[in-house]
Amino acid sequence: MQLLRHREYIKTECTLIGSPILKTKALRIDANTKSLKQQFNCKSMKSCDYFKLKKNNFYFIEVSDFNQQLIDLSNKKISTTDKKYIKMEINLKLADTLLIFNEMSKKIKINAKNTLLKKKALLVACAKHPSDIVNFAYLERELARHYCPTHFANIKVIPYTMLETILKRR
Repeated sequence: MQLLRHREYIKTECTLIGSPILKTKALRIDANTKSLKQQFNCKSMKSCDYFKLKKNNFYFIEVSDFNQQLIDLSNKKISTTDKKYIKMEINLKLADTLLIFNEMSKKIKINAKNTLLKKKALLVACAKHPSDIVNFAYLERELARHYCPTHFANIKVIPYTMLETILKRR
């Protein structure tokens, strides 16, 4: 299986900043015909946007404009609280992404050394500064409570400006 054909520059969905493309590449899971979901016939599943292998870490990356989602939800007058709705959506994306990861692991025959990789989830918010995502700290806590340490080493909500820095470390 050729994973590199699914590699592309990470794109954000940040409407506030005009959807920039970052300088970092990752494996595209979601969306277009080049995605891993298409390759594994998992089109109907929810998923994070990207996978990124970096040293001993395997990142599940979801890039979302959470602020815009809250605005859209309040305009649609969703019956459940808006924050709970976003949490349910992210929860489903993480669960389905784990299934896609397991399917990919079988196909590429991850060796014993790579099974020790720490899986980490990065939820990338459309925000320029950490203080802009304070409203989403609840999301990080709730998801970590559900998934860590069983499925993920950690889950972080970060502003998009920090993503490249985190992926370049070690």
